[in-house]
Amino acid sequence: MKKCRHPVSQYGRINQIYHGIKKRCYNPNSPRYKDYGGRGIVMCDEWADPKDGYDNFADWALAHGYDDDLTIERIDVNGDYCPENCKWITRAEQRENRRDTIWVDYRGEHIQLYKLCERLGLSYDTMNDRVVHLKWPIEKAVETPSKMADPLTRKAREHGLNPVTVHDRIFKLGWSEERALNTPCLGRGANQKTYKVS
Repeated sequence: MKKCRHPVSQYGRINQIYHGIKKRCYNPNSPRYKDYGGRGIVMCDEWADPKDGYDNFADWALAHGYDDDLTIERIDVNGDYCPENCKWITRAEQRENRRDTIWVDYRGEHIQLYKLCERLGLSYDTMNDRVVHLKWPIEKAVETPSKMADPLTRKAREHGLNPVTVHDRIFKLGWSEERALNTPCLGRGANQKTYKVS
């Protein structure tokens, strides 16, 4: 039996990472196969070699900044696992290179949508819905006030009520703000009982 240059007892995490990559790339029963091997992503011959692949991978890892707090990242998310397309980064950095990361151009800056939301204090869910599902231009998405951020919404939440219910009571049924905020709900959502006085 071949003796590894990098025994699992000493480099257990590197071994786990290596076999995790192989599983994603080559095992159709792996839950993550569809995002890797299923898309044609494989390991380079040097790392996939049945005899020396693990040692070659460990050599590369230790020579290129491996640390127990870092994770492997493919620079091109559509490229293979190979020395020229991989690096070690923090988990926070890895989030930025996901295929589903939404990038936008706002006021001359190319930026991830979640970072823009953090910077401007906006709801990511609202911005994601506007940009991805409603296809709004980013300027409109950012600069249109959210219903859920208005003072009436804050008051509704303070009273333990669904903000949509309070908006509907006032703007659809013509209730006063005081009545809308102080009438308990007997039902939920669009249920007519929601609007009745108990």
